[in-house]
Amino acid sequence: MAITVTRQGPFFNSGSISWSDIREQFRAANIDGSFDNDTAAISVSELYRSTDNTITDPIVPDCEENRESGPSNNGVPTSGTFAISRMRDTIKFYFITQSSTNQNVDFDSLTNLDYQANLNRNIRKRIRVNGTITAQSVNNPAAQFNAQASNIRIEIGSNGRVLGFHGDGGNGSAAGSGKVLGQQGQAGGPAFELNSPNGNNNVIFLNSQSNVWGGGGGGRGGRDGSSTSQQLQQYQGNQQQQTDVFGNPQCVQDGGAKSCDARKPAGTQGTPGCAGTYALSNGCACSLCQASVKTTSNTAGGAGRAGRGAGNLTASLSGGAGGGGDAEDGGNGGDWGQAGNGSDNDSGTGGAAGAAMSGAGNNFTITGTNNSTTIKGPTF
Repeated sequence: MAITVTRQGPFFNSGSISWSDIREQFRAANIDGSFDNDTAAISVSELYRSTDNTITDPIVPDCEENRESGPSNNGVPTSGTFAISRMRDTIKFYFITQSSTNQNVDFDSLTNLDYQANLNRNIRKRIRVNGTITAQSVNNPAAQFNAQASNIRIEIGSNGRVLGFHGDGGNGSAAGSGKVLGQQGQAGGPAFELNSPNGNNNVIFLNSQSNVWGGGGGGRGGRDGSSTSQQLQQYQGNQQQQTDVFGNPQCVQDGGAKSCDARKPAGTQGTPGCAGTYALSNGCACSLCQASVKTTSNTAGGAGRAGRGAGNLTASLSGGAGGGGDAEDGGNGGDWGQAGNGSDNDSGTGGAAGAAMSGAGNNFTITGTNNSTTIKGPTF
């Protein structure tokens, strides 16, 4: 897994510790790596370890490392007697960096990474998504953070992409089902699930080139129908004959269409006629007739198309064609963060759009560039 955890610190592993060094690393340091021009004296009262989770940038933050710092592992005190030696092996910030490509990343329970104990402590923690995170199925978000936490900032970098899974298209209705709609398209999957019940000061920051995109919903399968066609069909004519009172041959029918009428097939449209030349020498009337016959057959609805998503990055979104006649085409799949279409592309009546940011969203605020390019799909 291309995810690493680093810390700003530990400081003062060995050697002397100066007040100016403490001031620089704890009061002047910024989480982006810069330092303020800070020359004012620093007091002991500023260096007590703060345990207040509502503080957004504590000078000496609360974390496991700062609870166990110092030569006797008794940590930085929260009040009372202070010794500068207790600043040895202290830290200021945590950084969690994702790069390359991952699937289904749960940032609040990363295996073998040692910052979980500090999630709900006030040390500032910056999660940086610099690569691509994809969902493995429509039932799982690509990335998630679901824990009580304080001072979490999730940054989606300029190359950061969090992509939900696509929703499958529905099957078309089978021929002869009786004008029944096809199967509903599947909803698209979420990109990032975020929730921090009772948390504090948590944000997700979007760069102008970030992509947090929910999966597209699948198109609905088309309604079945029927198809009517007319074909020229040949058949044997009525060749009966009789003689008149003078012994001359006489047709029972009077030739042409009349001689073909007695045996015309079911569904004949219009007047049948001879397929060849009428000739009394053939026995009487037409020996071979032809008629235009109307045929009706059942046709199936077209299949709905899958939406765009982590499992469907490039395939066509166009729904499958119906089987002819008045059978309906399958609905188009939805693009990133959009619902799929219904039968015959009735807009937005297929599978629902996958959320860009799902979950209750408790105590998370969206900041940075929030527009239709960086976010595709609903948010909390």
